[in-house]
Amino acid sequence: MNASPSAAPASAPELWFDLLDQRSFFDGDERLTARVAGVHVAGLDTWIQLEFEEDRRRTVLLYLAPGTGVGEAVEAVHTSLRRRHTPSD
Repeated sequence: MNASPSAAPASAPELWFDLLDQRSFFDGDERLTARVAGVHVAGLDTWIQLEFEEDRRRTVLLYLAPGTGVGEAVEAVHTSLRRRHTPSD
């Protein structure tokens, strides 16, 4: 029996990159394709910077506390995009 070497487990930055890069988001009717510009891990904290393929001037910086799941991260991006259209008082 030939055993092939197993791939090393992905690091946290690699996992977040794989989960968010090229993911589609919507800002109203506009479809935006996320590009992960950077992932920084310091201890248990993670910061992810996203740009959008359709307009690289639009960016989102996510801070993810320990235990944050992909669903929460995606919702944070949606919330950030919605805030751009919410009138301030």
